[in-house]
Amino acid sequence: MRSFAKFFLVAAVFAGIAVSDTTSFSIYVVGDSTVQTYKDNVYPQTGWGQVLGYFFDASRVNVLNYAIGGRSSRTFIEEGRLDEVKGKLQKGDFLFVQFGHNDRDYSKAARYVEPSQFSGYIQKYVDAGQAKGANVVLVSPMNLNGSRNVFSTGSNNYDARGMMQTVAKNNKIPFVDLNMKSYNTYNTTYKAIPDYVTRYLYKKLEKGEYPNFPDGVNDGTTHFQEMGSMGHAQMICEELEDNLKSNTNLSADAKAALTTLVSAIKKRYTIKVKTNLSNYNGLITQTQYFPAGSPMTLRVTPNGQTFEKWVDDDCNEISKNMIYYGFKTKARDITYTAMFKGGAACTPTAHGDEDSYEEGPGSSSSSSGEVEAKELAEDLCSLDSGTEAWPSVIETFEPEIADGFSEANHEGYTGKGFFNLDNSAYSKATYLVTSDQSAEHARVMIRYAFAGTTNRDMKITVDNGVYDVAFPPTGSWDKWDTVYIDDVWVDALDFKVILQSTTADGGPNVDMIAFDMKDVYRTGCKAARQKQGPVSIASKKVVTAPHKTNFTVNALGKKVQNVNDQADLRKLPKGFYFRY
Repeated sequence: MRSFAKFFLVAAVFAGIAVSDTTSFSIYVVGDSTVQTYKDNVYPQTGWGQVLGYFFDASRVNVLNYAIGGRSSRTFIEEGRLDEVKGKLQKGDFLFVQFGHNDRDYSKAARYVEPSQFSGYIQKYVDAGQAKGANVVLVSPMNLNGSRNVFSTGSNNYDARGMMQTVAKNNKIPFVDLNMKSYNTYNTTYKAIPDYVTRYLYKKLEKGEYPNFPDGVNDGTTHFQEMGSMGHAQMICEELEDNLKSNTNLSADAKAALTTLVSAIKKRYTIKVKTNLSNYNGLITQTQYFPAGSPMTLRVTPNGQTFEKWVDDDCNEISKNMIYYGFKTKARDITYTAMFKGGAACTPTAHGDEDSYEEGPGSSSSSSGEVEAKELAEDLCSLDSGTEAWPSVIETFEPEIADGFSEANHEGYTGKGFFNLDNSAYSKATYLVTSDQSAEHARVMIRYAFAGTTNRDMKITVDNGVYDVAFPPTGSWDKWDTVYIDDVWVDALDFKVILQSTTADGGPNVDMIAFDMKDVYRTGCKAARQKQGPVSIASKKVVTAPHKTNFTVNALGKKVQNVNDQADLRKLPKGFYFRY
């Protein structure tokens, strides 16, 4: 580890404490989908834990992101994830904790946390970190544009922010108020720019804007683009500095640790963005404050004007695309200009030389929560068997882990065959699944068959959501019916789909599982997907099976739709697909 002679200016400004800048440590990050690390194939979707490392001196700080989507403060603990992090924490490390979004979602009992219990769960994270000599920083969940406001005002009376602040105060540790910081930024700095937050920070993408989403995507106001999460990481750094400057509640040990942490924050540079028009009224990237080497996006959405190119402050052309992303921030203040037809000619802007810096890695992504899978044969991938209504089909013939048999000894199945669960109340079939998209209200279909007179109900797990689903008899092992699960939360990550029997007769024969969203597939099919390339669902031949519909409600309050097909479903020739 190199030793530097200089002292950070921040040490002089904040309480006059001189700090050696040779201390090395790790920052462990835990949280939900707004924090987690995402794969390249869903870019620009990004969590702040994914980019936090860009803001710290990589020669001293290693950021390990253990956040995972769909978890609350309770379920993260129940799945053993906090224990995993605790086992790796070392004395002097930091544990950043953000929960609250999923905790307050009472519509999903599997992860809901009663308000009276929330503080107790957050305290468990504080206790876990301090037991290992680590320093805990509580981060209130960012404001989600009012859709799931965690303030204690109005109808959304779940004050996660206030409860986290109280826990921090009681333990005399730093409290990063990302909730209020983001709320003020969205409603003051960007208030005069309609749609800026939704279009440039949240994951609402128009058709053709990003290669990973050629048809566009509207992810509501839940998940963020890279620039949104870079902004949150910047806000976190500002809040840490403010804590050191003005938080009089910190213990002596917490203040000393925070001084070390703040000393490792990298210098940020001002990135100004403008146009050459005097009357521009479209959207454009706003001024940012990022460290050298961090990712940056220049983006402009004209409102009737003709865009020509982006130029830097030396008038050098850098891109002709209206969205220029993936380039690295320079180690100096800089100005970029969107040049429009009919606007003023470019005039160079005076600037200083670049500072020298060592470009280290950004955030390290932990393997926690990742699902390891072997490559599957192409006939298990069902890559061409979707329809417009059900674009993603999961072939159930051979689960990764299961109690039962892969069979093809009945009529009417689709794909390679079906899975026959053991006749036991404890039989399971587990499938490793990847989603390249995210959705708050996905729908899942399960096609099944069995003879008998009584239900063979099952618990269905999709990621961390558990659904009690009724499976009525179909009348014959050769007659296939379907059930649906509504309102399923899906994040862009690897997860498990588990079918678990609940009766002594076991579960039904399961022919397939389908999602009403694109780009959900068995994890071992990644190579086959890359080899195949895009598939046009519109060109497929579809047979619609007539059916009658009944509704039931499961124990978790989820609406489950049972569909009993009237048709005698026989196996169709290749090239035909069912639409349910």
